[in-house]
Amino acid sequence: MNPYFLLSIAWIFFYALHSFMANSYIKSRVENVLKSHYRFYRLAFNFISILLFAGILWFQFSIPEQYFLSVNLYTQLAGGIIFLAGTVLLLIAFSSFNKLEFAGIEQLNSTGSEQAKAPELITDSGMYAYVRHPLYFAVILMFLGALLFRPTIAMLIFTGITFIYLPIGVRLEEQKLIEEFGKSYIEYRRKVKMLIPFVF
Repeated sequence: MNPYFLLSIAWIFFYALHSFMANSYIKSRVENVLKSHYRFYRLAFNFISILLFAGILWFQFSIPEQYFLSVNLYTQLAGGIIFLAGTVLLLIAFSSFNKLEFAGIEQLNSTGSEQAKAPELITDSGMYAYVRHPLYFAVILMFLGALLFRPTIAMLIFTGITFIYLPIGVRLEEQKLIEEFGKSYIEYRRKVKMLIPFVF
């Protein structure tokens, strides 16, 4: 079977599973079944995601390289700069996260729901004043940089599927944010762009 077809299916499955496991309805059903053990859900979610991501990435890099663009110093330099900028923005965006909660470790101290305390809506500080999802904006830059630096067909498939999924994933996430914060988030969404500052 064509390895590029398998790679496409693998990344589609990865993002579909990610959205499925992050779905509020699915999480509430799992919580009803697991009861106090639900505190392990986020940790398991991250473990499965990392394991699957690493496995698919290993398969991607095992495919013989086929370039769709000629590689030269300028494209690699541009790609490296864009990737570095995305990495810096990723670290800045991630600095506003509760690291222990994001990893699923903080939840281990709780016997109830995934969120032990009421979340706070950040709208006017740091990168959130310019884009609603700065983490994803950073990822976009990193993927574009990686694609310029290594313009292989496999990387193009990975980047293309990711870029198709991002708006879908964001919309699903924002449905939960509207349920959680109501009019406050709707007003924030009206004022600030979704993925790319001042553009989209």
